[in-house]
Amino acid sequence: NFLSLMYYVCSVIFLCKIRKSVREKYAIPEHKNCPSGVEDFCCAAACSCCAVAQLARHTADYDTYRGVCCSETGLPSHVPAIV
Repeated sequence: NFLSLMYYVCSVIFLCKIRKSVREKYAIPEHKNCPSGVEDFCCAAACSCCAVAQLARHTADYDTYRGVCCSETGLPSHVPAIV
């Protein structure tokens, strides 16, 4: 159905942009054999759940702090931001 396809396309685009932003903020290099953005697109298109989980691991210390639903960062409010 057309709406499902549009949802999938938008999800992949947004996830690619988020991965690029996180990659730039934390200086995470892309695979050297891939053209710019291809690795992000492949991860987002092939397994978005895995890509989101990877982003979570890179942006929070879940070994020290537990995850919290419905918070701005996904962590308790007393947790310092990783910069």
